[in-house]
Amino acid sequence: MRRFHVGGSGLSQGRPRSWRREPAEFFLSPSIPRRSGGKGPFSSGERRGMADRSAPKCHLRLEWVYGYRGHQCRNNLYYTAAKEIVYFVAGVGVVYSPREHRQKFYLGHQDDIISLALHPDRVLVATGQVGKEPYICVWDTYTVQTVSVMKDVHTHGIACLAFDVDGQRLLSVGLDSKNTICVWDWRKGKMLSMAPGHTDRIFDISWDLYQPNKLVSCGVKHIKFWSLCGNSLTPKRGVFGKTGDLQTILCLACARDEITYSGALNGDIYVWKGINLIRTIQGAHAAGIFSMNACEEGFATGGRDGCIRLWDLNFKPITAIDLRETDQGYKGLSVRSVCWRGDHILVGTQDSEIFEIVVHERNKPFLIMQGHCEGELWALAVHPTKPLAVTGSDDRSVRIWSLIDHALIARCNMEEPIRCAAVSTDGIHLALGMKDGSFTVLRV
Repeated sequence: MRRFHVGGSGLSQGRPRSWRREPAEFFLSPSIPRRSGGKGPFSSGERRGMADRSAPKCHLRLEWVYGYRGHQCRNNLYYTAAKEIVYFVAGVGVVYSPREHRQKFYLGHQDDIISLALHPDRVLVATGQVGKEPYICVWDTYTVQTVSVMKDVHTHGIACLAFDVDGQRLLSVGLDSKNTICVWDWRKGKMLSMAPGHTDRIFDISWDLYQPNKLVSCGVKHIKFWSLCGNSLTPKRGVFGKTGDLQTILCLACARDEITYSGALNGDIYVWKGINLIRTIQGAHAAGIFSMNACEEGFATGGRDGCIRLWDLNFKPITAIDLRETDQGYKGLSVRSVCWRGDHILVGTQDSEIFEIVVHERNKPFLIMQGHCEGELWALAVHPTKPLAVTGSDDRSVRIWSLIDHALIARCNMEEPIRCAAVSTDGIHLALGMKDGSFTVLRV
């Protein structure tokens, strides 16, 4: 394989690049009925219509969505009651069946989804989007149909969502300048209460599962403990005191007896009793803790250090799994979402991968999904003879996808963001146009 670079000085041969083969963003397939007695899928009348440049009488059906939104999102990956996996990418909610390697799609949003919460029954989910007039959808993971829509309150986007313990009320946090917090009777689509959340960004919010009208939010250099009385939301700021440094709190989980656990930017876990910080678990992670998941077995945390840590119900350590040191690991792997259920752990990464880990085989995580991560996807091309598609994006990677197996089969990291792609008619060469005005030719 040879690489050619075109810049201001003309054509020059550059350093060769190699494809990285991967183990086994939307692609639409035409749903076209085949007619009996005809040659091909179109009738003679339809062929005449195409000659007249009119649209054919067929429609497109979403067949597969490649990727997962890990970049700038967190806590957005869960097991459903049907043992399927729910997550989102771009503006689509995805329900994936690992057993059948099949996806279902929720298409009720008009812009990118950035938040997700799982209902206690593990059948319904709530998703929130960005946009000038963002809204929240509650939908069924079995039927992928809308159950309720909440709108006309938030602006810019919905940063966080959380159901209460019996699933009757829903919390939402907006991306407006006041980071507004709302409490909803989601079945009626009715807002019950609203209050300014904080002057700076809120990263996580949760109901206290053991006190029905208490909730906790956290974010940039703060944690707040809220009381809901009627339609009034009243906050009290957490008191750090001398027990720990005032710093950004990235995630949290509530426990019994007014105890709240929170993950800090420096990798420590802060333990709160009421509004007071009572102790710290230093060095729980080597860097910021992005995700904390509470379940029947205890708690799971995931951080920028690429580690998953499991804790019992008293937050005593059970085990640690360093994904960077596993078969699928790599330097710089960062965990953005973690979900622990029984013997299985779901992990979403900053680079838009989904892993599933079986606890007793922790060194062999199974890679469920991959996708482009940072920025936008600009380039798309199809192979002239094989069921393959090529994509390139701001993350500086070009990837080859199987349209049959719905899997990534190869990738190559470039030096510049990619803007366009084309495959030669013989299928041997791939041309890439770069953001800096150069182009590169690769041998596929």
